Amino acid sequence: MNDSGIESVDGKLAVFDYFTYLNRCMDKVASMTFFKVLKRSQLQVFPLIVVGAVLLCALNFPFGNILGEIPESYKGLLADVVNGTYGVAALAMLCSMSYNYGVMHNKKGSGEYISPNLFVVISLSCFFILHGEVNFLTFSEIASLGNGIAQAFFVSSVASFLLHIFIRIGMRIPVSDAGYDLYSREILSLIPACVGVIVFFALLKKLVMVLGFGNLYGFKDYVVCRILSLNDSEFLNGLFYTLSSQCLWFFGVHGPNSLSFFNNTVLSSNMDANIALIQAGGIPTHVLTKEFIDCFAMAGGSGLTLSLLIAIFMKGRDSGVRKISFLALLVCVFNVNEPLLFGIPLILNPVYALPFIFIPILAYCIAYGATLTGFVPVITHVVHWTTPPFLNAYLATGAWSGVLLQAFIVMVGAAAYMPFVIIFDMVVRKQYEQGMNEVLAVVRSGSEFSGYKCMGLSGFEGFIARSLAHDLRDAIRNEEQLYMVYQPQVDVDAGRILGAEALLRWHHPSYGHISPEVIVALAEDMNCVDQLTYFILRESCAQLGVWHGRFGDEFFVSVNFTPSLFTDEKLESKVASIIRDASVPAHCLEIEITESVAMTSSDLVLATLHNLRRQGIRISIDDFGMGHTSLRYLRELPIDKVKIDRSLTFGSLNDVNRHIVTSILDLCRNINMKVVVEGVEDNIQLERLRLMGGSCFQGYYFSRPVPGEECMQFIEKWKKRDRVQGNSFQAKEVLCV
Repeated sequence: MNDSGIESVDGKLAVFDYFTYLNRCMDKVASMTFFKVLKRSQLQVFPLIVVGAVLLCALNFPFGNILGEIPESYKGLLADVVNGTYGVAALAMLCSMSYNYGVMHNKKGSGEYISPNLFVVISLSCFFILHGEVNFLTFSEIASLGNGIAQAFFVSSVASFLLHIFIRIGMRIPVSDAGYDLYSREILSLIPACVGVIVFFALLKKLVMVLGFGNLYGFKDYVVCRILSLNDSEFLNGLFYTLSSQCLWFFGVHGPNSLSFFNNTVLSSNMDANIALIQAGGIPTHVLTKEFIDCFAMAGGSGLTLSLLIAIFMKGRDSGVRKISFLALLVCVFNVNEPLLFGIPLILNPVYALPFIFIPILAYCIAYGATLTGFVPVITHVVHWTTPPFLNAYLATGAWSGVLLQAFIVMVGAAAYMPFVIIFDMVVRKQYEQGMNEVLAVVRSGSEFSGYKCMGLSGFEGFIARSLAHDLRDAIRNEEQLYMVYQPQVDVDAGRILGAEALLRWHHPSYGHISPEVIVALAEDMNCVDQLTYFILRESCAQLGVWHGRFGDEFFVSVNFTPSLFTDEKLESKVASIIRDASVPAHCLEIEITESVAMTSSDLVLATLHNLRRQGIRISIDDFGMGHTSLRYLRELPIDKVKIDRSLTFGSLNDVNRHIVTSILDLCRNINMKVVVEGVEDNIQLERLRLMGGSCFQGYYFSRPVPGEECMQFIEKWKKRDRVQGNSFQAKEVLCV
């Protein structure tokens, strides 16, 4: 096993590398303007879809047979809500996509801002131009998700693209002398570009009419039926419909709704024919109906996502995906699959491409064969698509064999999804590790992106940084996942442990251990570094309270203070309150400041340091030797100790570093100031530093940073050794933890 926990088998790693490469390629596709706009817009309209689908289920649920009829007054209210959510979702999608196209235009433009609302206005106009006459009866045809989504995709994309192009090529009216209202001047100048888009759609409408169709809907429906009905085989038509629907969904386009005309004509006609045959005493002959597809090829939503949920619950290890899956289950029971599609995501996900497209096809074939052999009867009962799985199979077939068949298909689908769930977990883990390494490298480089240290990154690294940043804020607020570890500081000449430095750790439930450098950078990006520091101080003082009775008044805990904290006018009172609540002496707390704080000549900062020192709190300068601190500040500031930075002592000491360390040790000895040398990793390094005059050290040679209980055990063992052997220090006797 390697550090990531992935078996180092060439074949498996090759598979993971292959999928990781495909993920990178799909990320590039997903970063294209169309797909970015499509994803954002569908997420923005998603609340309407969920609310509408759930209430559609309530309106079409067989309450009369099972739970009793819904009162008419409530039916009317539910219908109004459905009309105001699901019934206008396509129009909302058009507006959302156009607006997001406008936002993307401003990002790609020359710096001139164009109101995104203009894109919405023009797209709406073009939308209604293509449709033609609109009244209350036809409005639902163009506005609802089931009927209008394909045209919404098309119009918003084409109209926004044309408007973007026309603006970029300079289709404007010169309005430099048109007054002082800049917004009015902007809109007036863009009239030629807007007219150009409207004329294009007017000509498109004329072309559609010349072809013999009243509007774009008729043309689109004709094309869909021609493509999906290329032969007389009902089985092949249904197979091609399922394949087309899944392929559309994979690229982020609502498959069933985009192919709604095939549903409303071919599939509905088959169901009507079956019902007519039953009523006439005959035998139904059409296996392919909408209810057949909904029950057996799309249980839980397109992609047979009920099977995917079961596979994730059984084999998934990624806590984030499992959390999304539990939330998705709430709407998956109504055959709504958008939470999984966008949450995992499944759209443009190369790992899930094959199962997402072909498992529904496998389910379709199994169900078709089972129906032809007579295992389940031909469906002759109309069941709304939002009816929960298993119940819909029973109501549609009128037999328990339909439920058994659906359960069998769901289990087969879950078994087929499981290997891909395992692969996806491993690929994502590897991708997360690579992303985290890149985020850490950016933090260490000191670069900034869009004014942020981490959150301004683009691509997957930016996603990780922004996700972590929001999780960090929640962790600080709830005081969970974050914890402290402590690294002892040892006086080898006296043979005793002086105290310990408190260090922050974060174990993220999805990403695991997060580097402290990344934690600080994220906290700075989120402007919550001060809250984080106060959390560290509270936890450290609480631990110091536990240790105080055992180790006496001289044992201290040192805590790093960020520079921004010294702008808080209430810093002194907050620190005093925390010390008082922990019931520890003030002199047992040591505050570590950076050289940038030491260099600051601000009266507020200097006064704060002096006041903290008067309370008895110790002050030390961390990472000494890395900045440009004037040596005179060691005299002028209330400093008790300096800590020599580990970059000067880590590994082999070259001539330059040796001279720097020796000079610092000599200087501090001459002015009677304590020194701690950080980064001591081995005995050879320790002996060299002792020959230079060092006596107080901190590093992995003595102990790695450990939780409070382990640190206490280490100190107890050290004290026990001192009682047995005296205070003389021998390097070989170090009790490494």
